[in-house]
Amino acid sequence: METETKSGNPDSAIRLILEVKPKTIQSGLRFGRGRVFRDKRSKGYVNLLGALARTSRPSKPLDGPLRVDVSFILSRPKALKGKERVFAPVRPDRDNMLKPLMDALTLAGFWKDDGQVCAGETSKFYSAQGEDPKIEISISKLLIPKVTRC
Repeated sequence: METETKSGNPDSAIRLILEVKPKTIQSGLRFGRGRVFRDKRSKGYVNLLGALARTSRPSKPLDGPLRVDVSFILSRPKALKGKERVFAPVRPDRDNMLKPLMDALTLAGFWKDDGQVCAGETSKFYSAQGEDPKIEISISKLLIPKVTRC
């Protein structure tokens, strides 16, 4: 895993790369006997992402509105021509890949609640030739605009 931050500026973006194959979790919840719980596979994946990200977390959880940009780099099909990254307009759905990542970043202590994430872009790509699957993340604070009265 790689981490990149601009030293000395706490408001600069946090960039990290999780060297793990992106997976999807539909809802992750199972119901039984009046209780709701996560199945073991989805819980394990969220815990893995959280453990990988934990080494890059800020010293204290970020507060206020946040922007999170994510690129999911999927395995490249052998039949795909070219050598560069290209968009992956196939399943899994990007929102089903984003949910476990957000839960993992909350678990890792990047913020108190993923409800703080107000903006961001989520993309899916097939990897470039020779590139391994991974998740690239950029987290930054959003400036709160000053509201003036008329």
